[in-house]
Amino acid sequence: MTKINVNGIIRDMTAEEQAEHDARKTAAANGSKDRKLEKIKELRLRKLEETDWWVLRGDITDAQKTWRQSLRDIPTNYTTEDEYDILLEVEGTFPNITRKHSIWSKP
Repeated sequence: MTKINVNGIIRDMTAEEQAEHDARKTAAANGSKDRKLEKIKELRLRKLEETDWWVLRGDITDAQKTWRQSLRDIPTNYTTEDEYDILLEVEGTFPNITRKHSIWSKP
């Protein structure tokens, strides 16, 4: 049983409290993959928006087209939580924090 602190008194959780605690813990763990994918999609959208002018100017290079397509293909090409962790890895210290994965680097 898990301990709980109620008004300064530490006691074991009741079966009902334990079940609720376990359900919340499981839901949080199961949702972590979804939260990571949402963060990746936000990063991807930001990169695409930053480079929309490449397309609008009309002379986008093949390397730029390929890079933008690889960003759009992230949900298809990266599907596991481990792959999401790799995409989200950072290096450096504030204010010079960058993403480690090469997919985030513009050509």
